[in-house]
This record gives sequence, structure tokens and C-alpha cells, in this order.
Amino acid sequence: MKSGIPIEFASHASPLPSSTWTSISEEKRIASVKSAIQDFPGSETIEIKQAHGNGQVTIVLNNLMTASERGLFLLDLEEWIKKMLDNGITIWHEPIGDKNSLRNLRGIEVVSNEVF
Repeated sequence: MKSGIPIEFASHASPLPSSTWTSISEEKRIASVKSAIQDFPGSETIEIKQAHGNGQVTIVLNNLMTASERGLFLLDLEEWIKKMLDNGITIWHEPIGDKNSLRNLRGIEVVSNEVF
């Protein structure tokens, strides 16, 4: 008997955004996302940073949440946006700095040069 997470869908391609999404400007995509999340609980704490033509939407949450709370919130938000706008959209949270005081005392710094 196998245990763990089923991987039967691991090789399936993710949905791509529609031509409607890819054909509009980034400003219009950001406005569309803002409009779509108006009725989402907690939307007042969400800041839309970027909305790329490939379906990646970068956001920042302007309230404190634990990592587990934030993960569930982002999954619910992504599901909401997929239903309201386009199934090919994925939500990315802007990177958060390391808040661990012990690692900060050791002088270890995590630097990311990736652009999402």
C-alpha cells in the first residue's frame, strides 16, 4: 500500500491563460484582478503588484499571517480568481524576508535575484 501524496497529476500541464487575458495591457489585467477580488474576504489587505500575460499575478498581503494561514489564504484567493477571471492565472506572493532572529544574528542573508 502506497502512502503520501498521490502523484498521478504531476505530469499534467497547467492551464494557460486565455487569449483575452494575454491580449490586454498589464494595467487592465491589474484592474481586472482588483475588480474580481472586491468581494473576496480580506481583499482590503491585498496589493496587486504585477499581472503578467503568462498568467502570473504577483501580490503582497499587507497584514500579518502565519505561514500556514497565508498559504491557505493564497490558495483560496487563487481559486476565487480562477473562477472569476481566468483558469490560467496563478498567484505568487512577493518574497518575504527572513524574520528568524537567530539566523539574522549569525549574519546569514538570503538573497533572491529572481523576477516573478
